[in-house]
Amino acid sequence: MSAPTDVRKTLRLDELSEALRISRQTLVRWTDRGLINADLGWGVSDSNQETRLIEVDDSTIEFLEGFAGEYREDTVSRTEARRLLKLIDRNQVQKLIRQGSIKARKIKGETRVSVGSVEDYLMTLEGEEA
Repeated sequence: MSAPTDVRKTLRLDELSEALRISRQTLVRWTDRGLINADLGWGVSDSNQETRLIEVDDSTIEFLEGFAGEYREDTVSRTEARRLLKLIDRNQVQKLIRQGSIKARKIKGETRVSVGSVEDYLMTLEGEEA
């Protein structure tokens, strides 16, 4: 008996991003690194605008739906937050924390940044680009 096959779906990257509350940047990075089973491409929207597409299996979507919540609840060091934000200047993360753009908290005397707030911030920036 053969195993059931996964159905591949092609979705707009921004739709998947909004549904998971994970930035497009992060989804692209996970795909490029082979962390999720997906392929990226380009398409044309109903308004004739070029749009980024992602082709994923049902099982990958199920995994992402479960993982996204856990990922957003995680905290990272300010150094790791800089990497997620693609920032070089370490003072920029501290500035974003002071502005309230991203959230941080002290854990065992160390400042840890909320991954969910980083993703929200990235999604805000991506929304401004559109």
